[in-house]
Amino acid sequence: MFWRAKSPIDQDDEIWQLECWRWLLKYHGGVSALSQRTLVLPTQEHFQWPRLLGRALAENVFAQVANYFNVNPTDFELVAQAESVNPVLAPLQVVVNAPVDAAGTFAVKGNRMQITYNPDLLKTPMKLVATFAHEISHPLFSVPEDPPGGPDMEEFATDLAVIFFGFGTISVNTTSNFVGFRDDATGTQGWSFDGLGYLSLAERTFALAVFSHLPAKMQRRSCRI
Repeated sequence: MFWRAKSPIDQDDEIWQLECWRWLLKYHGGVSALSQRTLVLPTQEHFQWPRLLGRALAENVFAQVANYFNVNPTDFELVAQAESVNPVLAPLQVVVNAPVDAAGTFAVKGNRMQITYNPDLLKTPMKLVATFAHEISHPLFSVPEDPPGGPDMEEFATDLAVIFFGFGTISVNTTSNFVGFRDDATGTQGWSFDGLGYLSLAERTFALAVFSHLPAKMQRRSCRI
């Protein structure tokens, strides 16, 4: 008796993902190009974290990410966002529902592409990498047709493109994060939660599996033909 492993995501989500994979393959080199892509890992083999600070560090990391996408980093204007507001005002005084700043944004300003980043990400290297990978993926959608599901699904398709271009492990690792904190100055302590992107952990894990197995599967099918 043969068994098929149950998919970790809903059937509708699986259908959308597979349609989106076909869409990405159609406009970005097909399976042959996918098979040549590197699975980028959070290791020194794939990333150097130089002894730089501030903007110099952001530009260095951005250039490394852009290299994996085979795009020129100078085609983008990199802009630091304003510092985030600390919601802790004093002991037992915390701003409720304080606004949460975006990790990054992409926009076209005239003839120039602009990417912004939250400077707090300089403290968390892989979140900075994941944010840059997501924002660099946006202009890749300048193709003759919208992603499956239309323009409303562009951010989800952008998350998938991050995995399609080799950043799946980093994407999975930055989906969510629980961090314990203690501030002796204000007498506050507890746990905080944050995450990046739009796809869930299960959806990213499924996409990473597709990235890992699709080229070999398509090659075997071609051999049978």
